[in-house]
Amino acid sequence: MRRTKAAVAVTLAGVLLAGCSSDGDGGSDTGQDDKGSGTKAPSLAKLTVPSAYDGGKGWDQELDWVPESTESEMPVTTDGKTVAYITRSSDGYAVQARDSATGKVRWTGAPYQAPTVITDQPSYGYDESNLEIPQVTVIRQGSRTYVAAWAHGRQEGDALTKSKEVVQVDLYAMDASGTSVAPLHRVAVPVTARGGTLKVYDGGNGAGLVVTWEEYSDTLGASIDATTGKLTEYDSSEVRIPKCHSVCTGSEVVAVTPDGPVAVHELGGFGLVNGWSSQDVAPRDADSGKETYSGGYVSGVIAGVSDGMFLARWKGADNMDATIWSAHDLDTGRLLASTACGEDGTEDVTDAVASPNGRYLALNSVVLDVKSGTGLCLAGDDTHRAINIRALEDDGTAYGETDSDNGAKSPIELKVSTNSPKALAEGTQIPAGVLKDRALFTERENGAGLRISVRQRR
Repeated sequence: MRRTKAAVAVTLAGVLLAGCSSDGDGGSDTGQDDKGSGTKAPSLAKLTVPSAYDGGKGWDQELDWVPESTESEMPVTTDGKTVAYITRSSDGYAVQARDSATGKVRWTGAPYQAPTVITDQPSYGYDESNLEIPQVTVIRQGSRTYVAAWAHGRQEGDALTKSKEVVQVDLYAMDASGTSVAPLHRVAVPVTARGGTLKVYDGGNGAGLVVTWEEYSDTLGASIDATTGKLTEYDSSEVRIPKCHSVCTGSEVVAVTPDGPVAVHELGGFGLVNGWSSQDVAPRDADSGKETYSGGYVSGVIAGVSDGMFLARWKGADNMDATIWSAHDLDTGRLLASTACGEDGTEDVTDAVASPNGRYLALNSVVLDVKSGTGLCLAGDDTHRAINIRALEDDGTAYGETDSDNGAKSPIELKVSTNSPKALAEGTQIPAGVLKDRALFTERENGAGLRISVRQRR
């Protein structure tokens, strides 16, 4: 679940662009000069976007610190009303949040230092060719929304303490205000993560942030309560899914509910610890996983989590070569929708794509409608290319991309209800996220740096 780029840092390394003129990082209203800066922001970037949006109306934010040599996710997130991202200056990194509609700065966090990036362990997946960078993630818990600024690296020791590998997490309220805002909580999660295995995401249903990683052959995890900052660590040898087969240890926590963690067993099968089991919530045409196969494997794994729901993948009940996908409620495991689709998914659990109203849920070429209980398979065949969905709107409009023969990606738009995809003009940017009456677009600047753009709906 990752997204991203480098250059000269001048005060806060970002410039807001809005309409023909805009506010600066100081937070004045859109269309006003940055007070005290003596300069105006450059003009709004010209974007080619889907026809539902106006490429000439909105605002931009440029981050010049993001290095080209990273495969990390982009340091930007949104809850639909606010866009938060990470800036950098000589004082360190800082979280900044803007109103998605106006581009006005709502608040700026106090500068902080991230752990030292690990580059001296190539055998474990860490070197100069793929630098990890700080990230931001939205968490919804209780009646509030939080943003977690997190970074993985080495927390340096001193004369009394030893250095240690950690995921440093700073938690802020998304509705904060002011400048130099201090985090509500800072939590250091001790890890020993193999390169490329660290995942940090909203655990779903208001239960906090989930951190998982692989250490040698084991998958370990932890969760953080955004309200209190409490850290709970999970040991795979102690986390056991309900109705497991002969080997009950070796489960990975992939989500957290108020009633406990939801885990997936390394040999298949999943469930709420001390609660519901995957065997009881499988779709009718799927193998429920009550029987084991060669190597002890069973049917049923969680592939994606989003907004209090999860996507699961199963073997077919009557055809072992068939793949069944389903959407479920995270708290109860209740089946919401299902469809047959040859999409393989990802090796690990990742963020699913959801429409803002939660009706549509997608992972790569699978789209599920939890209101109608049906699904759409876009995996492709001998004639058609596979379409991977990247954004969903409340009305079922989906934006995605296909891989062309030359390796480039072609932008696609379609309606889930009619499954009538159409290719968009070459160079059209597809949304990275859908907001209320707007969309978020992101683009690297010549391989390094990052431009964040919000454009209005027509």
